[in-house]
Amino acid sequence: MSTRAEKYEYLARIKGFIELYSSKETTNILDGSYRSVYRGRSLDFDDLREYAYGDNVRDVDWKSSSKAGKLLIRRFVAEKKHNVLFVLDSGEKMKADTSAGEDKVQVALDTLGVIAYLVNQAGDDYALLQAGPGGMYFTNFSSGNRHLEEMLREAERNLSSGGESRPLADVLEYTAENLTRRMVICVITDLAGIAGISEKLRRKLVVNNDVLMVDIDDAFLYGDRVFDVGASRYEEGLLFGGKKLARAEREEREKRLAQAEAGFRSQRITMTVIGSEKEIIGKVIELFDRHRLGQARA
Repeated sequence: MSTRAEKYEYLARIKGFIELYSSKETTNILDGSYRSVYRGRSLDFDDLREYAYGDNVRDVDWKSSSKAGKLLIRRFVAEKKHNVLFVLDSGEKMKADTSAGEDKVQVALDTLGVIAYLVNQAGDDYALLQAGPGGMYFTNFSSGNRHLEEMLREAERNLSSGGESRPLADVLEYTAENLTRRMVICVITDLAGIAGISEKLRRKLVVNNDVLMVDIDDAFLYGDRVFDVGASRYEEGLLFGGKKLARAEREEREKRLAQAEAGFRSQRITMTVIGSEKEIIGKVIELFDRHRLGQARA
């Protein structure tokens, strides 16, 4: 008789999700074509790209640069086995809606599931670090369908519990202070979580790691129908009709995103913003591609 873990309910859901939302342009996601998002170097040459501030001058391909008339950097395929750490934000604020009116918890879980599925297919080791109702939750680095199933199950349990939770910055501080192995750190949070990450903490995280940031886009306060997290209900017709207020809110959010993007760019952290389930596949692929190219926001 199969145990619950052996039924792989979460894995089956993620596979179905990928099949549902993959288009002709993104079918490579089903073909196992994921490549490591590390920008690190190894002995295996990959391709060339234009020099960017902070690149190691030892990686300049002078012959190709002379022909192209601009500095080109040799990029290398990193080692075959990697460590990917998923840091998933939690707490009451994650139980709201997204800007597309979808369940924020579900969009966050599906984003985690898609990326973890790709990492698992590649055979990389991965772990989850998350603040839960009983404190800090951390899995071992491993791979395989059972590990993926159990990780997604625990992530949903921590997200769905809501209530008070340690700030994301505390979880990332723990990461920087206690996890010494080189990793790809994939952070799934929201704009409030991003705003709480100081420049000093970002510097500590990127010393030995590649960092990917996913912003689950919150619903706007000035809209037609808004979910009140504190009251656990939808509110209509209060402050939600003013066009000037709605425009000001959108402008303020774009300003805050631009500020975050500028800080991330200086430290080679790549970010994407996801507001709905149908965006996840394309946004994840863009996130990986932009990270390899050294671009901050997808």
